[in-house]
Amino acid sequence: MRRAVGQAAVYGVVKADAYGHGAAAVALELERLGIDGLAVARTAELEELRRAGYGGRLLLLGGPESPEDLDRVIRWTTTPVLTRLGQLEAWRAWLRQSEAGAGPALEVVVELDTGMSRSGLDLSDWPAALDDLRAAPEYRLAGLMSHLVESELAASSFTEEQERRFTAAVGLLDSSERRSAPVHLANSSAALRRASARWTAVRVGGALYGLDLATLVDGSRMAGLRPVMSVKAPIVDVRRVPAGAGVGYGRTWRAPDPARIALVRVGYGDGFSTGFGGGEVLVGEERCPIVGQISMDSLTVDVTGVSNAAIGDECVLLGDQRDQRIGVGELAGRAGIAAYEVWCGLGLRLPRHMINRGNGASAARGPVRGQ
Repeated sequence: MRRAVGQAAVYGVVKADAYGHGAAAVALELERLGIDGLAVARTAELEELRRAGYGGRLLLLGGPESPEDLDRVIRWTTTPVLTRLGQLEAWRAWLRQSEAGAGPALEVVVELDTGMSRSGLDLSDWPAALDDLRAAPEYRLAGLMSHLVESELAASSFTEEQERRFTAAVGLLDSSERRSAPVHLANSSAALRRASARWTAVRVGGALYGLDLATLVDGSRMAGLRPVMSVKAPIVDVRRVPAGAGVGYGRTWRAPDPARIALVRVGYGDGFSTGFGGGEVLVGEERCPIVGQISMDSLTVDVTGVSNAAIGDECVLLGDQRDQRIGVGELAGRAGIAAYEVWCGLGLRLPRHMINRGNGASAARGPVRGQ
């Protein structure tokens, strides 16, 4: 990412348990690698990272929604993101009621709605909000941001329009504010592909974990990106079934010929969705079909084409096996969901193993999934 974005600061998005990768472990590794800051979406997430030992800059997307949340933001040295004008007065009132409010000015990042229509200050409210922030001793402007709607599309006139709107808003900052307040518009795809959107910082989520959504749109590959999560499990049983035998609930799949069926103890209770049924896994460097319905605790695989498949052999549900790969886009396409939803859905019941291939270290950190 550093090579791709040049001088721009890099903020990593680690909300939703780092997109299902394990937020605490990911945050500590990113801090070791020199990330400029991290962003979360819930106060419980920021507390988790601080308790784990992450000491870098931390943004709370959407900001606190209660006095108690604001107390946590201040206690855990977090920068809230302002998304609507009314928050300024609400936070000011909460600060005045809180012992924590007697401390230094609260640093605030302002999010602008340049076209997402989801969150962010209306552009018409931005001048008034800026005047309020400048005049209020309780606050210090610590950044300006917005979010692109379709940055994964190479030719998007709306992305260009969002850039124009954001440029006009940035133009209201004075020279001192431009120097001290990071300005960020680019998400992963824009950070990698749109130099005009990088400003002084970028926010990257999927790219941190090896995915540029643009690759799912146009089939291209971004050099240097490699998925960091794999989901693997051993075969725990192999049995022969005769032609015509049904497999799984409802016998929705019947063996057209005598077959060998392997059992793998990963199911929808672990986040491996029933929507992935009818897809494939990797066994013995071969693609083998998932057959029958995926159960809560297990799935069944036709390994007839892998003559030596045996109990204990590795089954790859997501990731690589030599030259073969099951990608997150493949699973997402099968289920008709977003690629990020695949990662986020993988449950904590799956044991996790963190492997740092850079220095050869390998460590299990509690229930950790993938590698």
